[in-house]
Amino acid sequence: MRDCHSSNRRDYDWFGTHDYKEAVKLLQTGYMDVCKDMQKNVAGQTKLNSKLLQNVDHAVPHNAVVGYIPNVPAAIQNLPQSMISVNKKPMKKKTLRIIYGVGGSSMETREYFEKAGTALLSAVDIIERCGISTKIDLAFFLSYCGTEFPLPTVCIKNYGERFSIQKVSFPLVHTSMFRRIGFKWLETTPMITNSSFSNGYGSPPTHSSSEEAVRQVLKDGGVYISNDWINRHECSVEEIMKKLEVLQ
Repeated sequence: MRDCHSSNRRDYDWFGTHDYKEAVKLLQTGYMDVCKDMQKNVAGQTKLNSKLLQNVDHAVPHNAVVGYIPNVPAAIQNLPQSMISVNKKPMKKKTLRIIYGVGGSSMETREYFEKAGTALLSAVDIIERCGISTKIDLAFFLSYCGTEFPLPTVCIKNYGERFSIQKVSFPLVHTSMFRRIGFKWLETTPMITNSSFSNGYGSPPTHSSSEEAVRQVLKDGGVYISNDWINRHECSVEEIMKKLEVLQ
């Protein structure tokens, strides 16, 4: 890959950025253009929200001798249990590890990446609101050539970390995460030995083959999903939830 510099090519329509430096800046500062679309997606999932929230434990207020606010009718009647209290139950928080793979052929439009990533963002937002803590690992370059199938990953959100759309939207949604950051990784990594990668940067793998590769490399569990799978399922948030084993 010594003489290959596709990550720096000037093709805004294909990359979504003017150059590699702009992609790095968006990765560092956040990509907010996706927020409105994501919020529309979430707002349209009221039934899905209700279905998930049924399984969430809620603290139920009750009358007690001591509490955080008076129950006025009970206090007027001079009843001993005239305060409203809530007993908090210690609950083990559910966790979910997501491995998201991004890739695609040179013929795919930017919308191919954006729609899939926005749908996944919407699903994660709902999952987090329902009390499930997520960890998101991004396989930011999915491509193979001959027998070589590199699988670089980076954690973009950890368990217990606040879900920030600004932080995760660029790596999950923007085509430059794959076509600039991913390409630059391939151009500079010493791990690749097959020089044929320079002729088109490899071929996009199927979802099943990349899922198997993830299973072999990342042995500590998690659910793998790719932009290829999401697009083939019409970017359905509900189908993503089922794939992530949050919905039956």
